[in-house]
Amino acid sequence: MACQGEVSGGQPATSPSPNPLPRITATQTPLSPGSRQTRQGIQIWLPPQFDPNGNQPANQLLRNRLQAFYEQFSNLPIEVRLKAEDGPGGMLEALSAASEAAPLALPDIVLLPRKLVAPLAQSGILHPLGGYTQLAEEQKWYPFARQLVTVENTAFGIPFVGDVLLLAYPQSLANELPLEWNDWLVSRYELGFAAADPQATVMLALYLQAGGAVRNAQGKPMLEETVLTEVLEKLSYAYRQGKLPAWVIQAENDQMVSQALAEGKIDSGYLWGSNFLKNDFRDYRASAGFLANKTSLTLANGWIWASTSSIPDQIGIGFHLAAFLSEAEFMAAFTQASGYLPTRAEAYPYWQENELTKDLDTISHLAQAIPPSPLSDPLGIALRNAILAVLKDRVAPQQAAKDAIATLSKP
Repeated sequence: MACQGEVSGGQPATSPSPNPLPRITATQTPLSPGSRQTRQGIQIWLPPQFDPNGNQPANQLLRNRLQAFYEQFSNLPIEVRLKAEDGPGGMLEALSAASEAAPLALPDIVLLPRKLVAPLAQSGILHPLGGYTQLAEEQKWYPFARQLVTVENTAFGIPFVGDVLLLAYPQSLANELPLEWNDWLVSRYELGFAAADPQATVMLALYLQAGGAVRNAQGKPMLEETVLTEVLEKLSYAYRQGKLPAWVIQAENDQMVSQALAEGKIDSGYLWGSNFLKNDFRDYRASAGFLANKTSLTLANGWIWASTSSIPDQIGIGFHLAAFLSEAEFMAAFTQASGYLPTRAEAYPYWQENELTKDLDTISHLAQAIPPSPLSDPLGIALRNAILAVLKDRVAPQQAAKDAIATLSKP
């Protein structure tokens, strides 16, 4: 027996059977505090898309990996419970409630999205990585991956899979599409992006590329008027020249971008790497985006393995399992099957090597994690309002920039 849905109070077997049948029962039913006190095993909380009982290849790979850990290391039952990332009963609410009322019901490890890492770490629910295990040598993780797990200079987990914002374009244009803003503005090529994205991810990336700051001396969100005005002026010019299609002001995510790109209606488009990979854009290339005034960079998101256990002995075994689930060869197989990106460069040699693989590695080196929610949420609102005001309502870029900054100063 490898992974069970409920937990008994008996002792684990001293050794697994030669070919134990994996029984990974995923459930959304909370574990009672009483049963948690006598639990002999490892409990994991996962978002539903990572359900090891799913019928997609990536889900099955995770199931097999959990089975391998059981056989090779722990001999402990592994229990998987599914928790939504958002909403009532989701991870943040469930972990916070359990921490207050039933600490013994907290899971040993949990797969967390970027947006939940900081609030859970700051509330004391996540254990610092500390001396339980090492992240491995620092250079083995992409910069964005280290940022995903770090809160106030302390690591609170181990990176698992990532996602990066990228600029996609056909292989046939690789030698002619300008990748510098000013050259592109006078070219014949058309660009698509989700201007109505509530998070304004592309706008934030363009602003950062232009050298803009997003945090003031007090740690509050900020925008620089001069930098933002310049970005808005360029996009306004591109829109007036027909280089941005009219539909960008309706696009709230990158689905319209990927569709237009696949149908050849645009020459290039900003979309998330997961969308790019899952839509199987064959014969396409990717970059971190158009070079702006200062530097080439892009934004990244991702999931990390973290420990919340209140039982000291379980913290170490939880981090041991997290490290096992983040080894390069497994990460390569899982990311290729799931459509996410590795968080460590060592995984890419296990991918089928081609120009796109090299592109993704380069982009990952240039990526930085999306700012924490207390910064990214208000910045997203301000930047979205600014770009829509310019493109849709024909507000002057400088005025739109002033209005965006004023939005951030409101209580």
